Amino acid sequence: MFSIKLRKSDHTEKPMQASKWLSQAILVDANEMASLFDFLGDFYIFLVSSVVDENQGEVAKEEFLKTYSQYIEELKSGLVPNEKNYRHFFSSVFTATGEHLYALPLEDDKQLIRIAKPVVQLQSHKIGYSSADEKFRSGSYGSDAISWGLQFSYPQLYQDNKTHEVFQVKNNAQFPNTELFQKIQKWVRNNTVPTPFLINEKQLNVPMRLGKQCFGWINSHPQLIEKGIMITKLALPHNIPEPN
Repeated sequence: MFSIKLRKSDHTEKPMQASKWLSQAILVDANEMASLFDFLGDFYIFLVSSVVDENQGEVAKEEFLKTYSQYIEELKSGLVPNEKNYRHFFSSVFTATGEHLYALPLEDDKQLIRIAKPVVQLQSHKIGYSSADEKFRSGSYGSDAISWGLQFSYPQLYQDNKTHEVFQVKNNAQFPNTELFQKIQKWVRNNTVPTPFLINEKQLNVPMRLGKQCFGWINSHPQLIEKGIMITKLALPHNIPEPN
């Protein structure tokens, strides 16, 4: 059952229209993800990518953190995470209010949870490396893409489905999830660093963020090992254990 009640809608309501998305991609340790949750304070997690039973679909924070911890433990153990085990959780949304979501009833006591107004949207994040131009690219989805934690996204423009009026998504009472996303950005700035990759003896600093507690194990990442890529020991921030 939901800890907050979602309104029920019908099939005439259209999904949210939004644009100019801001994104924050990170790979952090399980302890760091728990720290992020503590920093965010009160918020809710809902599944929006799959059909769920009626009055279900909310994810307890403890359950999400347990699943994320399992994902990190696989990387630490040199295993490529099975995306099927994490897809639902990593395609969820964070929201400060249930008023920005609604439930769409389906047959057989099932439902879909849909987005009515801006929420923080999650997705699995992967990066790709091209030896042709020696560049790393965020949001790569090829078969050789490197699993790299989560991406949080939030729009800057939103169109009301009823009035069709377009709003700037500001930090005010109308858009409470703006503050939630800004807190994610603040935590990321303070607790992660641009990733210093080392490939062919050349250091490449990329904007994809890496948690400070990941430096002790990140070179066990199986997809980095496969490609001969390391995270350099050079210029690490203070008080961070060097990679093995």
